[in-house]
Amino acid sequence: MAMTTSDDLQDVEDLSRALQFPGTVFGPMVDEDLEARCEDADWHEVPEELRRVLAHHQASADYMLLILKRAARFVRRHSLRLAGPPWLDITCVDNVAAGAIYVVPLDMSPKKSLVWDERFLTRLADQDLLKGFFMVSFCGRPVA
Repeated sequence: MAMTTSDDLQDVEDLSRALQFPGTVFGPMVDEDLEARCEDADWHEVPEELRRVLAHHQASADYMLLILKRAARFVRRHSLRLAGPPWLDITCVDNVAAGAIYVVPLDMSPKKSLVWDERFLTRLADQDLLKGFFMVSFCGRPVA
């Protein structure tokens, strides 16, 4: 189902803003003015790329925003703190926007972050919310 209504267009714009400015979703667990990075596109291109992903999977922006909000709630509930800007990577295969991943760096070692990442993904799977074309993943930062 292609996204064509003005509500759908606004939902994708809202999703793009939430991804770009993680403080709007993650709240006090992130610096207020933190801006996420986007790996292969400028932020003004992201809404169109997200629309392509959603159209390919016949999904809604509401699903992606739900996953992002679940990740933020998980981080807050476990008092985890972001260690820097998240980054968004939208994967294209043969000119098809196949999926997106939003990587959230946590203020802990990479090994410890894997445990939290697995716990979060398990929660999504238990709630039948793990669809695969949009993932929020946690990573740690190397200890100096």
